Amino acid sequence: MDHPGNLLRLLQLTDSGFPTGAFAFSHGLEGLVVAGNVRSESDVAEFIATHVREGFARVECPAMSHAWRAARNADLLALVQLDALVDALKAVPAYRNGSARTGRRLLESATGIVSGVSLDYLRTCVQNGDTSGHHAVVFGVVMEAAEVDEATASLALGAGFVGGLAAAAVRLGIIGQGAAQRMVTGLHDQVAAAAARGRTMPIDDMGAYLPMIDIAGLRQPTLPGRVFAS
Repeated sequence: MDHPGNLLRLLQLTDSGFPTGAFAFSHGLEGLVVAGNVRSESDVAEFIATHVREGFARVECPAMSHAWRAARNADLLALVQLDALVDALKAVPAYRNGSARTGRRLLESATGIVSGVSLDYLRTCVQNGDTSGHHAVVFGVVMEAAEVDEATASLALGAGFVGGLAAAAVRLGIIGQGAAQRMVTGLHDQVAAAAARGRTMPIDDMGAYLPMIDIAGLRQPTLPGRVFAS
């Protein structure tokens, strides 16, 4: 990333304070905590590592990379088809809705910060109800519009993903801030490796196997006094 402005846009767009609403989702962690499956720092670390290995490496990162390339080539049809695939891969309603909500918020919040033909087209499609606007797809298009290279964008997506899960664990009272930071640091190599795999994954190979996390997501709406939407 050669231009300072590109780095500044990346930092702005991926800052935890940027209004995407991602803080409202625990991606199954709350359900597993309530069920007694996640109780300790090591349990949280394994939960996040599983998400990185399956959810991030096999769905989120590949979707982001293919979206980035489609945006770079102005392949507008490919963007809509990719978004539909992500919609189909997210069989759990809480995860599917959360991904779309976060993606739409990113689209709205990025208005006036970045622009481009592909970004404008995707925004129009989402506004018209022609596509859902899943977060990974939107992130790839936004990063391309911000002139952030694909490899850097994949690492930024992974860092945000892991950081969000660690923050959810803190909010649920399982770990403290210090433990969260140690955990994120300890996962750096796994995130980098998962990003590398995700960037090379063909669309036809996308798909995650997360049975316990999916069951937790299906139970999420029935949790009494729940903190998160997923």
